[in-house]
Amino acid sequence: MRILVIDDNRLLATILADHLVARGHTVVAAFDGHMAEVFCERDQFDLLVIDMVLPKLDGVDLLARLREKYDQVRAIIVTGFPELAAEESARLAELNVVGVLHKPFSFSDVDEMMEQLDR
Repeated sequence: MRILVIDDNRLLATILADHLVARGHTVVAAFDGHMAEVFCERDQFDLLVIDMVLPKLDGVDLLARLREKYDQVRAIIVTGFPELAAEESARLAELNVVGVLHKPFSFSDVDEMMEQLDR
């Protein structure tokens, strides 16, 4: 699966990308919304893993913009703010978010979410 991980925390994005690569996926990491848009223009992805809180353009707004051009790509939202995810739940459903990964998370949480996508 081709995956784009979008998180302004470069260490987290890199560790998550490395973990997904070790699981056999092709992964690119972007550290802001603009970089993510550029990567999406250049490549086609099967899955977007987007941090909910990003500088300049938050993750939900970024996903809404990407959905205008790439409506079939699946998306997982990552957040350290469960109350924000709850507030945005209707919008996340409208944007067809397939899962929410709550920080802090473990690799087993990531693996379980990826297994759910394969079903």
